[in-house]
Amino acid sequence: MLEFHSGSSSAVNSKAAIEECIDHALGDRDKADCKLLVIHSTVGHNFAQMAAGAQEACPNAEIIGCTGSGVIGREGVSEAMRAMAVMAVTGDEFAVAAADGLNGSNSAQLGERAAAEMKAENPDVNMIYVLSAGLDLSGDQVIAGIESVFGEEVPIFGATAADNGKAKGTFQFHGQDVLEQGLILVGFSDPGLEVLSGVHHGSIPVEGAVFEVTKSEDNRIIELDGKPAWPALLERFGLPPETTDPSETLPITGLGEALTEDEQTVYDNPQILRVPIKVSDDRQSFYLPTSVPEGTKFQLMQRDEQYIFDGVERLMQRMKDDLEGRRPVAVFHADCMARGRHMFNRVLKDEIIAKMQYPLCGEEVVPWLGVYGYSEYCRFAGKNQFHSYTTSLFPIVRREG
Repeated sequence: MLEFHSGSSSAVNSKAAIEECIDHALGDRDKADCKLLVIHSTVGHNFAQMAAGAQEACPNAEIIGCTGSGVIGREGVSEAMRAMAVMAVTGDEFAVAAADGLNGSNSAQLGERAAAEMKAENPDVNMIYVLSAGLDLSGDQVIAGIESVFGEEVPIFGATAADNGKAKGTFQFHGQDVLEQGLILVGFSDPGLEVLSGVHHGSIPVEGAVFEVTKSEDNRIIELDGKPAWPALLERFGLPPETTDPSETLPITGLGEALTEDEQTVYDNPQILRVPIKVSDDRQSFYLPTSVPEGTKFQLMQRDEQYIFDGVERLMQRMKDDLEGRRPVAVFHADCMARGRHMFNRVLKDEIIAKMQYPLCGEEVVPWLGVYGYSEYCRFAGKNQFHSYTTSLFPIVRREG
């Protein structure tokens, strides 16, 4: 039977930070019983020291993880340059598979390969946790590759990695290896557990701002409305394409793709969002973290603070209904760095995190691990989906009966 334990640390020394995280998570338990250690870290830590410290403290654990723009634990949020949080798992009902070299054109193949490796090790997997690189991938194709092995009914949840908002490089951890184009899958197979999912973004359409993709290749948008894509998008904001990087436009260039009416009701949003995360060397085209067929229409979206907070309240009500009185045994969490209260030239996140944690946990200690990544894997309307700009929550609960 799987059991989950979480902890976080603000220690600056990377070895001390991972040791403190593990101590907070496992307390007086025998650390040799930890079989899986999931680490989220901001980019200021020394990853080699962190991984070595993790293996020393938990010698029997599979070590995985990724970087983010911040980490979220049961103790709250930290966006310091050196912040760390972990989920320590005891029990044997899981399998891990990893692949390197992920990009927008091979995402389905790597997803299928890693999934096949994992299924060969454990054919009883009933939910799949994904951590992947965040800058060059087609997340929808990662999902398609996994589903080609496990089918569409197995829920997929997780996040892409991030850096400190610069969109220069993201990192994934597998054992003692630090990857930059990694794909990591964890398949849980405890038959007594199931994962729920809830998702919401807080963006509204910009009136009259609709683009059509007239030329594309995999996850690269080459033309919008017959014009070079990056200049055409930035023209809307009066920004120079020659000197403007995607990291500077993350809060304002959300692109919404229309959902069906049934999907809109469950999603609580008319559009699912995509984020321009990388620009070509010639500054004429840009990349999304999903595949983009020609003919796709995108609605420009803008962040709306009231919509964010109102949406979280509706999200938590839906989550409460799904829980049916059950208390989660653990919560995994993928979130967007732009969600929260904008004050003092910063987006403050503690308030919005409290609005999620208290309804799920109350006064009880519930293991919680979250990351501020660039995109999210989250199921809704009976389908595994890939999103950006969302809060995505994944409570793991005991099955009824």
